[in-house]
Parts: sequence; C-alpha cells; structure tokens
Amino acid sequence: MGKHRTSRGGEHRGAGVRHPRLEELFREELNSILDFEITDPRLEGTRISMVELSRDGSRARVWVSSRAEANANANAGAQSALVLELAFERAAGFFRRRLCEALPLKRMPDLSFRLDPAASAGTLNELDPD
Repeated sequence: MGKHRTSRGGEHRGAGVRHPRLEELFREELNSILDFEITDPRLEGTRISMVELSRDGSRARVWVSSRAEANANANAGAQSALVLELAFERAAGFFRRRLCEALPLKRMPDLSFRLDPAASAGTLNELDPD
C-alpha cells in the first residue's frame, strides 16, 4: 500500500517524464510561434524562457524574457513590463489555438504569461561584468 504513494511534492522513484517533456515542447513551439507568426511589435525581442505546467495539465504558466526590458531603466521598465504582459494576455488565445493545431493533445492548458525576473537579471549581469 505504501509503495505507490507520492510525497507532497509529487516526486517519487517512478516519476514520469511526460510533464517535463510537455513543458519543453510548449516552450519550443511558443518560441517558434513568436519567431514566425506574431506580428505585434510589442512582442518583438521576447523569448519564452520556461513553461510550468500544473499537475493536472489544465494551466500553464509561461515565463517570458525580453531584451528590451533588460536595457530599460527602472521606471520605464515597470511600465514596459505591464505593456508586455498585457500584450501576451491579449495574444493568449492565438497562442493556444496555434498550439492546438501543432500538438496532438486531447486538452490544451490555459496559458498565463509572467515576466521572468531571473532572465532579466541574468541579462543585466551579462551586460555589466563588475
């Protein structure tokens, strides 16, 4: 009875690899859509840095990094971050529809977009080697 229980974190010895593979597949496909199909100028220079899929697969949190945000100052950066998040939320239906067409899944998760602070900080650290 105790052999098949999982811990609170959902990790156990026989943990599957489907979730990480799906997350990587979503990331690659979303970056491809950004590169070749999106014409919104507000989304230029953005990349999908990571996708986190919920345990049941009904929601996906998409982490976005932007080169323009990394180069902006603090006051303008907060405003451009808000504009970027709103642009992604507006395009969420388009992204979801394209994912449905590209991936053979029974259910497609709802997408929510967040700016990735780690990616922005990493870009800033690369620009300033001190």
